[in-house]
Amino acid sequence: MQIIDTQKKLDESLCEINASTIIGVDTEFIRADTFWPKLCIIQISTKSNYYLIDALLNLNYLGLWEALANESITKVIHSSRQDVEAIFYISKKIPYPIFDTQLAAMFTGFRESISYAQIVEDVFQIKLDKKLQYSDWSTRPIDREMFDYAKDDVRYLIPIFEYLSVKLDSQSKTEWFLEETESLHKVSIKLSEKMTKPIHAIGQKIREGHDPLSSVREFRDEIASCYNIPRKNVLSDSDLIEMLQINIDNIDDLKNHLKENKLFTGNLDLLSKLWRFIDAIGNNKRIKHDKKMLSKNQKLTLKSLNKVLENSANKYNICPHIIATQSDLKAYINKGNDYTKFITGWRNSAFGKDACAILNEL
Repeated sequence: MQIIDTQKKLDESLCEINASTIIGVDTEFIRADTFWPKLCIIQISTKSNYYLIDALLNLNYLGLWEALANESITKVIHSSRQDVEAIFYISKKIPYPIFDTQLAAMFTGFRESISYAQIVEDVFQIKLDKKLQYSDWSTRPIDREMFDYAKDDVRYLIPIFEYLSVKLDSQSKTEWFLEETESLHKVSIKLSEKMTKPIHAIGQKIREGHDPLSSVREFRDEIASCYNIPRKNVLSDSDLIEMLQINIDNIDDLKNHLKENKLFTGNLDLLSKLWRFIDAIGNNKRIKHDKKMLSKNQKLTLKSLNKVLENSANKYNICPHIIATQSDLKAYINKGNDYTKFITGWRNSAFGKDACAILNEL
């Protein structure tokens, strides 16, 4: 593995990366003092080389960002969401297309949220040492132990891709997997919009059907996202609960309540946004203050749907969580065919038709 720590080395590595049709990608980041991950290292594997790219240097990374967004190069990433976040936050580029090995594994019979290390062990009978998983990757220089760990995190990505691609094809699920991959890419696009949301746009909409605590948590997270600071540095969950329980009649009451919180007391515009949001929650009749419980009959329906889900997962050799979560099933019970997740796309073939039949019998 080559450590890429100069512009010359980066430019030379990009020659091979851009000539590849498939690369393995992993990132190492920290987020102790930030909301979004701070990218420290990017590891890239090709079929013949491994590169460890130092992302903390003052280099011109534009060519690298363009390569990661190049649609002619498939990026093999395990559990890609946080890697996409880390790359987008610094580059404003969304890696695409992505072959997510965790997702592909769950489509081919592996358990829910299987780790990269577990796939390596199951497929290649190689046990990886993950003790450095939570290391401080901003530390320089990178020692030999961290170097070897970083290399292992991309060493098997392309072989895993080859193995899982064969399984997807043999089980006739490649189209299902690609459909789900495109759905996740749309989620990444929405996430990128959230990551670039301007501060003046936060708190403008209260989502219908949410309880007050969930609503104010979302508002808190929007602030943390815009300022790129940890949630707890904005308001803790206990702060939010207390704020909803006491009587706050005006902005001066709110300022007095938050007198120790310099983020709000030092920013009257932000304080005003928070006050308007809390006031809107109190006046908004669409807010549901209590979670709706399933009736006795609905609980029986949930039991039937879970049985169908289990049968479908076994029939198609797919992790059931990929098909539907318990929250999905409860939403389907409450909304019926208005909950379109199960009556369109691959899920309709795997589960939706049978699930619909159960609801139609009621």
